[in-house]
Amino acid sequence: MLLLLVFVSFSSFFVFPVYAEKRSQNISFVGLMNDKWQFYMEIQSNLQEVRTLFEPRTPTFNLKNGRFAYIAPDGSLYEQSLKNKKEKLLLQADRGHAYTQPAYDSTGNQLYVVALKEGASVDTDILVFDKSRKNPKVIVRQRSAQFEPTAPTTKDLFYSNVLCTVGCGKIIQEIWHMDVVSGEAKQVTMVNSIARQPVVSHDGTWLYFSSNKSGPYHIWRMNLKTQKYEELTQGNVTDISPALDKDDTLYFIRRSPEGVQLMHRKAEGALVSMTLPEGVSDIRDLAISH
Repeated sequence: MLLLLVFVSFSSFFVFPVYAEKRSQNISFVGLMNDKWQFYMEIQSNLQEVRTLFEPRTPTFNLKNGRFAYIAPDGSLYEQSLKNKKEKLLLQADRGHAYTQPAYDSTGNQLYVVALKEGASVDTDILVFDKSRKNPKVIVRQRSAQFEPTAPTTKDLFYSNVLCTVGCGKIIQEIWHMDVVSGEAKQVTMVNSIARQPVVSHDGTWLYFSSNKSGPYHIWRMNLKTQKYEELTQGNVTDISPALDKDDTLYFIRRSPEGVQLMHRKAEGALVSMTLPEGVSDIRDLAISH
């Protein structure tokens, strides 16, 4: 299941003009241009298209280790070095497993990934690679399925867990926290609907996520000390993929009848729509590396 392989023999970057608006310096997303999905990341104020061997899905990017990882269309896991532009095949999908949603921890040394048993999302585990990228081990195994790992520190892992799909009348998906050192896990949110795409503020106070708790998917946050919730966006829109920069400024993707927008929430709560690179008609998998 573990293989090493493959190199990129072409230039990996195409640099776009930067946005005019204030934005995070380390933002990344998958963008649709000319009917093709490509990975874009911003390094040193340049928004760059990063070429990959295969169409990238659910990529993760870490500035500290100078690497990004992504899932190919067949469900295999690849990692590329930004320094030498080489790609490695870390996990090959097969009949027994496919993979999705890789995520680096805060140092970039550990790489988490969701393993789909039998290639389906009904039953999943979360695996973790150490710095060597060899012999990943199962770190989260629970009944049902867990997704969207995020590791704000080397000892904290947050993820979403599907608690109920049959018999509840709806899907219930809540966010959990695991102490990586002790292995103890506990449920964090109790929205009784879907809470997904967790991201934690740098001081560890706030958990941001996308939820349909009030109907449409909006961006919420929960105070991890008081357990109080706050709905940050409203309206007949779908708001997903929350991401925080080094100042805990919030970014997210908004979908509405008018199209897709990259949004930025100012400190006072005002929302600003940001300009996408010319030719990019859609985006997904928004993230910010630190």
